[in-house]
Amino acid sequence: MFKAMQRCIWMMAVLLLLGSCDKLAAEQDVLSAFQKIATYENEAVEQQKKLNELEQKQNKLYDRIMSYGMKQFAKVEQLSKESLELVEERDKHVEKEYKAIQSANREINAVKKKVSQLHDGDIRRQAILLIDIEKKRYETYGDLYLHYKEMLSLEKDLYILLQNKHATPEQLQRQIDRVNEQYKELIGANEQFNEDTEKYNKAKKRLYHIWK
Repeated sequence: MFKAMQRCIWMMAVLLLLGSCDKLAAEQDVLSAFQKIATYENEAVEQQKKLNELEQKQNKLYDRIMSYGMKQFAKVEQLSKESLELVEERDKHVEKEYKAIQSANREINAVKKKVSQLHDGDIRRQAILLIDIEKKRYETYGDLYLHYKEMLSLEKDLYILLQNKHATPEQLQRQIDRVNEQYKELIGANEQFNEDTEKYNKAKKRLYHIWK
């Protein structure tokens, strides 16, 4: 009987150890997934910085184009070509940003399954909340991305039109109006994305605070 009790105690100890290992493994999996998401997010931030720099350069060129007017066509044509190159460069960077966000989104889908295995109820609930906020944020980014791509397309058409010596003032104004309207749409989508990002950052801080 003594030996049987020893075996029973030993089995209980093993089960407790395995349970503890499972708990640690689940937490480690979730932490690792959130770290991957942070890496993708940082890549997106880097692309955004480059986009901002290119946008500032392009805005300066646009102001110069408007100051010359079509009467100084040679200067307008050259600056429009330079602006077109910037549009194409911006397109490359926004695609890299989009790719990073898509990678983060795939990771957030994967981590959602792992979160259910967390033993601590408070951590599990906060992690689920964080995931829900981030999913909505990525949906908002999808809208922002589409608006930005449309903006680039309209800007491209404008700079091509500015290289046409026979373009009429009416044609140019219509295209400028299209760009301005799309810019308003873009601003609205960007504001919503910023709001979602602020909510996400707060939820992430709460999760890490609980986890300590």
